[in-house]
Amino acid sequence: MLFEDDEREFQGLPREGFDLFAIPNRDRRRSEILKKIHPTLKILARVLVQRLSEDGGLQLHASLPQLNWPRDYQPFCTWLALSSLPQGYQAGPQINLGVHADHVGVRLGWDTSADAFGRFEFLCLHGGLGAELAPLAGEIDGQIRVYAAAAWPEGSKLVFETRDDFAASFREVERRGVWWEIGRRFELPAEMDRVCSPGFLEDVCQIFGAISPFYSRVAGRSV
Repeated sequence: MLFEDDEREFQGLPREGFDLFAIPNRDRRRSEILKKIHPTLKILARVLVQRLSEDGGLQLHASLPQLNWPRDYQPFCTWLALSSLPQGYQAGPQINLGVHADHVGVRLGWDTSADAFGRFEFLCLHGGLGAELAPLAGEIDGQIRVYAAAAWPEGSKLVFETRDDFAASFREVERRGVWWEIGRRFELPAEMDRVCSPGFLEDVCQIFGAISPFYSRVAGRSV
């Protein structure tokens, strides 16, 4: 399929997909997420890999989760991760689009359990990386956020938010954070029409286009 066909095929995230995270049966929930949401994320992946290569020179690999680890894992969201790492993208920073029941996150994010996250924190606080990243939140109308683990159906809980206080965000990670991000959060249902429209593609491309130069700096110095 041609690149232009992918752009035309994208009609927004599937409106019916956001209710799937509440399906009580774990196996059926996982199956429906893979069937109803992932095809759209695959279209997005092809467009974004192409766009970010052409516009920013990034060579990225796209990954979608299978949501089947460990056996007792309760799927509460799904995501598209773009990374310079061909495998094991969780080990480094991610250009990530996360689909949750109550929001869609478009962000530069970290799994805080990654070994390299400690180096990223050190570079932000003591190596000048935080000062380099500071303008990004304003550029994309975003925030730095920290999420903690929560029981299903919530799955994760926003516990900290700031425009530019990196040090406070890392203190919150030390307390209870499992995910750190800097990016834009589209709230649901308030912005449902937006994320479910063809125009959402340009929103994502604009945000990821702004993130991509910072991703190169973070990945190059942290991993």
